[in-house]
Amino acid sequence: MAAEKLVPIRNTNQRQLIFEYLEHTLTHPTAEQIFQNMRQELPRISFGTVYRNLDILEKQGLISTVIYSKEHVRYQVGSMNHSHFVCSNCDKVKNVVIDDLTDLNNQVSRRHKVMVQKYNLIFYGQCANCQKM
Repeated sequence: MAAEKLVPIRNTNQRQLIFEYLEHTLTHPTAEQIFQNMRQELPRISFGTVYRNLDILEKQGLISTVIYSKEHVRYQVGSMNHSHFVCSNCDKVKNVVIDDLTDLNNQVSRRHKVMVQKYNLIFYGQCANCQKM
């Protein structure tokens, strides 16, 4: 079987704006939230265009998805390993820093004879704001 010829993907103004929005946001927005934000700058952009560009950016390794249920897909810049906390009440997603997960990767690799390439660790509970209610 012959190797497929890779076709370079042209970077469009729309794709660049979507990436820059994700790069500068502190939240993990949904595709709908990204679409609403993009419409402020590009009123004629469609949801399909936003979604296709998110897919291309993910395939290029520039962004990654945070999937914590079938109904909730959010986007973030990069694909580096890190963890998240998801509030079960308000749906807020927050990055969580945990020291020394390299050891966890090594344990999984040794015990199950696999090579861990990346991980997605998600904690669920109530955020500080929801605890006050």
